[in-house]
Amino acid sequence: MEELKSYSQTLINRMDEELLHIRLDYPKSDQWAQLSIQIIEVYLDELKAYILEHPFKKRSEEIYFFKYVKPVVMGRMIFMCEVYNTEVFRPAHHTAEDKDYLVSETDEIDDFFDRNEHLYQYYKEDADVLDTKYFVRNVEDRFTKRDMAIDIDPIYFYGDRSFSTGFDYVFAKIRAMEMLKDHLDNEFEASMISGDDVPKPKLTFTGNNADFIEVVQMVKQIGMPPNPETGEPYTEQELFDKLKGGLETSLPNGIDFDTLKLISGNSDLPERMIDALDKLHDKWDEEDRDIDYEDPDTDKPNS
Repeated sequence: MEELKSYSQTLINRMDEELLHIRLDYPKSDQWAQLSIQIIEVYLDELKAYILEHPFKKRSEEIYFFKYVKPVVMGRMIFMCEVYNTEVFRPAHHTAEDKDYLVSETDEIDDFFDRNEHLYQYYKEDADVLDTKYFVRNVEDRFTKRDMAIDIDPIYFYGDRSFSTGFDYVFAKIRAMEMLKDHLDNEFEASMISGDDVPKPKLTFTGNNADFIEVVQMVKQIGMPPNPETGEPYTEQELFDKLKGGLETSLPNGIDFDTLKLISGNSDLPERMIDALDKLHDKWDEEDRDIDYEDPDTDKPNS
């Protein structure tokens, strides 16, 4: 047992040191999460190779490994995957939408703990009465082992039986969810401190003055929801002010819409838009056509 404990602790320390360096070198969550996943994969493979080369001498060693060792490493893996997934779908940081998103993600973690309350209590209390059912491989029947409600995960049945008891994964996920909750709480606090006053980048309008007039008139023609202050449709001047405020333009400062119309010529924007749409339709038609695959033996199209 002492040899297993010494080896396991050394491996976990090495892994955590590497993960810390990645975290310091790459400040963005999706970056350090993605790079960390690759590192943890190596350590999981090393763990599996170790127990295959050093079979457990006692059942207590098997329980120790699947209760205290593998869940730590696998928990890091699940955590990194969850962090990466969170960032993929996350709105722009430090916005109202971002705060709502982080709260929603945290609520899902709370739901996970509520749903697995009995097993979570078993984990927190470091209980051992069911260890021979949870952390020993090849248990005959995982359905009739306890008088508590626990989700049955498919991994109990299709996981690598030489390297999993099924419940080691659940314990790993519990550890991961605890870390993820702390991470999301920190992200939410940072979002609260930054507030909603973070400058939002503006799109740049690259057309000329006549093009801008055409855009205003097109929006007016298409129609918008009424002005919430007056209940009336937006005027061209109001639309001009809104578009000018939301875009980076080369329009003269302080100019109004009527003056801009007086000093501007005609725009060919509608014609250019129709031409662009025609080209896009041609491209779609081209992509829809059937094509010949390359023959790997001759490097020539099949005939």
